[in-house]
Amino acid sequence: MGDKPHRKVGAAEAIGAIKPGDMVFIEGTCGEPRTLVDALVEDKERLKGTHLLDSRVIPGSPYAALTDFFHIITMHVNPDLRKGVEDGTIDFLPVSLTQTPSLFTTTVPLDIALVHISPPDEKGYCSFGAVPGFNRDAALAARTAIAQVNDQMPYTYGDSLIHVSDLDYLVEVSRPVQTWPDPKIGPEEEAVAAVVSERIADGDTLCIGVGAIPEALVRMLTDRRHLGIHTGMISNSTVDLMESGVVTNERKAIDRGKTVSGAAAGTEKLFRFIHKNPQVEMHPYTYTHDANVIRQFDNFITIVSAIEVDLSGQVNAETIRGIQISAVGGQAEWLRGAAAAPGGRSIIAFTSAIQGKTSRHSRIIPRLQEGTITSVPRYDVDCIATEYGIAELKGKTLAQRAKALTAIAHPDFREDLERARRGVE
Repeated sequence: MGDKPHRKVGAAEAIGAIKPGDMVFIEGTCGEPRTLVDALVEDKERLKGTHLLDSRVIPGSPYAALTDFFHIITMHVNPDLRKGVEDGTIDFLPVSLTQTPSLFTTTVPLDIALVHISPPDEKGYCSFGAVPGFNRDAALAARTAIAQVNDQMPYTYGDSLIHVSDLDYLVEVSRPVQTWPDPKIGPEEEAVAAVVSERIADGDTLCIGVGAIPEALVRMLTDRRHLGIHTGMISNSTVDLMESGVVTNERKAIDRGKTVSGAAAGTEKLFRFIHKNPQVEMHPYTYTHDANVIRQFDNFITIVSAIEVDLSGQVNAETIRGIQISAVGGQAEWLRGAAAAPGGRSIIAFTSAIQGKTSRHSRIIPRLQEGTITSVPRYDVDCIATEYGIAELKGKTLAQRAKALTAIAHPDFREDLERARRGVE
């Protein structure tokens, strides 16, 4: 609990506390404080030269094109920001989710934090609701914390609270929380999900996340029982699994009876479900993604995705042709936590091929090309899954890995991979 004399003001007055050249953190994902962001954009002439630090995942940024006014530094390259990152007008900051909070007080000190919270309870505590993430860390580290207080932001349990005395300005609004667009699920994504679902047993604790394959996977788990969830992000489908009794969390070694996540990305259905729901806890990423926490779960299964993998098992989950298109995220922590958990497994799942502008490309390739980021080193990889099966790489030689990966590649590319594989052998 702090000692700041917080003030209730309008958005324009609150943004007036920002000085040109300040480092301004903007909460992202479904927690973006859009009223504050709109006021920031409106004041762009005065604020020319201000630095914006964001982790925005949902497309539709009102400031992405304003690089003549703002110096944008992003920790997650969404589609709005890709061209700017490619041409150098927007900077990408590579940092894992668990390491991010330490930056706010060291190498990227914050002047201003723009965050989004629920109204305070009777003791003065507000909830970060849908997105605890690292947003409280930002608010506490910044010289000035400006909070959009929204009566439509859910109040969630867990480690998601901040006291009003830790905030400088409160801007009260009533507007829908930003929703997460539904993923497009095709037959290939469903086929990958079907392969992965075979590895999930009753009583497992899962990290699934969001996206087409995770969404398709969740829909295939309706016949499982006593599942647990400890993850970085939950979606609308989590509601269905909990309400149907598939997810009970009753076999988790810690946080028993609780679905635990660092963010909620969905629609009003999800936001209303997590509001004051004692079966759901929202925690900072420093807890949800901590490998030392993850390793405490028996039979922990983490399912993540990637862009491509080479025949040695090196994984690229961030770049295309050397251009950053996403974030560092928390894959390393999930994979290492699962590897240390009793009975734990990790599965990197993706469709075997991707359609480019003019041709189809294999996601399983002979070797990562120059300029490609190795998001996951080969020694951290357990299993790779496509619609053609699962390649188990843990404990396998280079030759065995190449053979297993070639077997689950798209048939159109297996001959080329076979030739490359013989070179590996």
